[in-house]
Amino acid sequence: MDTGFSLLIKQLAQPLSPRERRELDEWRCYTPENRQLFSEITRLRLLSEYNRRNTIAATAHALARTLAKIRRRARGRLLLRITRYAAALLAAATLTLPVRKPSTAAKYTAITVSGNETVKKIHLPDGTTVWLGASSELQIPETYTSANRTVALKGKAYFDVEKNPESPLLVTTPCMNIKVTGTSFNICVDDRNRHTETVLVSGTVVLQDNRGKEIFEMSPGERVLYTVAGNSYTVSTVDVNTFTSWHLDQITFENASLREIVNKLSRLYDVNINLESKKLADRRYRCVINREETLEEALGILSYLAPIHYRIEDSEVFISERKIE
Repeated sequence: MDTGFSLLIKQLAQPLSPRERRELDEWRCYTPENRQLFSEITRLRLLSEYNRRNTIAATAHALARTLAKIRRRARGRLLLRITRYAAALLAAATLTLPVRKPSTAAKYTAITVSGNETVKKIHLPDGTTVWLGASSELQIPETYTSANRTVALKGKAYFDVEKNPESPLLVTTPCMNIKVTGTSFNICVDDRNRHTETVLVSGTVVLQDNRGKEIFEMSPGERVLYTVAGNSYTVSTVDVNTFTSWHLDQITFENASLREIVNKLSRLYDVNINLESKKLADRRYRCVINREETLEEALGILSYLAPIHYRIEDSEVFISERKIE
């Protein structure tokens, strides 16, 4: 088994080092057969469920059988055979993430998160990690490699991008594009594609309009709200943790009224929360609550921030003002 084929197997089970990714890219370009096999197997690599259900040994055995059958066929039927055997691998892995391919000539894997889900973590072949939010979709071309990095996003995502100054990652959206060499940032596109919010955690990113014209180069700690109408944007300095904590399965409240907070907690914990103080209802707070915290723990955090008392009676919660002595 040659080195490139060994690396192809390895990347299905664990991330490759920068040197190994370069070697795999070189192997991929060596023959048309390698390129086709790499393209089909990369689709498996994008699905995080695969890593938990297959061992390296089992993967090597399956790929060896696939490659042997491919090489026995005429080159004109190569793509058909690879597609057929890759599909068999997908079925054997009992994958659960939704994958669909468009009818257009460009082939890609589309990973989606439904509205009632929270976050999906995706590992790209170049070592980049993406956390995809609810009601969002990430499209990864089958041609994606460490030397050719472009993805398309609809909705919300947090990116931790593998650094590669020679090959920037390009994130395209219906509103604008983001050019990245290696950094961490949050991006959210509204459901009507009218504006895009970008928050930079580390490194630098360059914002582009849909024609590829550079708009603005961001610095860490900045939030840019880009509006398609008028090709305009506003820049502000923010607490990045408040905007990015969602990818850690946390609920973030930024300048939210107490009424907004308790309404969100009411839906999260499926209880009826009665806010008995009209005086406190419109006061605004900033806080972060982990989803695994209990209702009482969440209320404890709230009572630390706001002058409130609370009591829990079955599925009812009563919140009143705490007198400050």
